[in-house]
Amino acid sequence: MLRLLHWDSNFFAMNMAEVSTTSPVTSPYFHHFIDEHQLDFIQALCKIDDIKTVRFLESENFQMADIKVTFETKINTNAQNKSSLVLATEHDFPVLQNMMTGLFKESRYSCYQHIFGIEKVDELYKLWMEKSITGSFDDYCLVIKLNEEIIGFVTIKENLIDRKARIGLLGIDLKHQSNGMGAKLLTELKVFLESRPIDQLVVSTQGRNYNAMNLYIKCGYRIKEMESWYYWTRSRKEDV
Repeated sequence: MLRLLHWDSNFFAMNMAEVSTTSPVTSPYFHHFIDEHQLDFIQALCKIDDIKTVRFLESENFQMADIKVTFETKINTNAQNKSSLVLATEHDFPVLQNMMTGLFKESRYSCYQHIFGIEKVDELYKLWMEKSITGSFDDYCLVIKLNEEIIGFVTIKENLIDRKARIGLLGIDLKHQSNGMGAKLLTELKVFLESRPIDQLVVSTQGRNYNAMNLYIKCGYRIKEMESWYYWTRSRKEDV
């Protein structure tokens, strides 16, 4: 089935939807839904080895846009250790906002600027950060400091029922990259979560983001799952 992405449509000013790859979609239903809702953009996320879904999407003029690689690591319980990370507050947002500009150039949005627009992509991630600081999107944001200066951040969403946490946004200020601060941030994050009722930490990144994948592997994460993002746009339909 397809579902409308109301928030995304309002934010990006185009009619957007998503294919649910967990239930079958027929071609007549697909085209009827497109025409009924005058869709401009459709996204689909499927397991990388789901050949049946991949063939259907490609037959409907979807284009593979990105690879989503999900990593996981175990969290041990140890309330005695203290993390150097601190919770971000609304007071920190201006600093984080400036730090974030252009930071997510490898994201699945940034690599398709002709669809989403670079200014809107930057705005999206800054809004994500702002809502995570207040706990209205991700649950909280942690920052790492060097000489009292914020040089990095990570947002976290916890699922206390499953005892899992997921990293939303993670970044190091450009001028402090390539000096081990990313690894330090991940190490301190695990220490922070050791005092929480969390057994597992999960994070996803793009297949083109070699630096991020190598960092997670270096820090002891293992690949949990690989999925493919597929995009359909009205312009591609009209070109056929």
